[in-house]
Amino acid sequence: SDQCGPITPATHGRQRYFLLLVDDASRYMWLVLLLSKDQAADAIKKFQAGVEVETGRKLQALQTDRGGEFTTVAFGEYCAEKGVQRQLTVPYSPQQNGVVERWNQIVMAMARAVPCTFWGEAVGTAVFILNSSPTKALKNKTPYEAWHGEKPAVHFMRTFGCITHVKVTRPHTGKLDDRSIKMVFIRYEL
Repeated sequence: SDQCGPITPATHGRQRYFLLLVDDASRYMWLVLLLSKDQAADAIKKFQAGVEVETGRKLQALQTDRGGEFTTVAFGEYCAEKGVQRQLTVPYSPQQNGVVERWNQIVMAMARAVPCTFWGEAVGTAVFILNSSPTKALKNKTPYEAWHGEKPAVHFMRTFGCITHVKVTRPHTGKLDDRSIKMVFIRYEL
């Protein structure tokens, strides 16, 4: 796991950080937008609970840098209580946390392609696309396929920022009323 931020400007939801979590075996990624740096530990706890329910397996190890959000006594005690082996990198050596650091760079490079006020939506879209794209680390599979056991659906993918039409679903629409609203595509729902 790695945290990135603070990012300026904040998202429309006032988030200034994001937490990227990567499964080492499948390279599948999860992204959590955060208001502040100190929310990282709680986000990991929530992530752990969700993944353990989804897979029926326990989180065995968590590798992070030595950022203050990951080195608190309370978070260390939580990991010990849950049986999660903590793997902390040596200070100032991001290469030891290589997989997530590289994904972080790729996600941020993709996000730079859009206006900075939409960075939150852009990093979410980047993670969605990368999870559905082949990677050298996996032979003939995408991270999505390695994690979920089935090929990802990609038929609905569109270009970030393209014009789209959203269906109007309000009741009592007249026969000749517009059935869609013209909008700009900025993210996939994760």
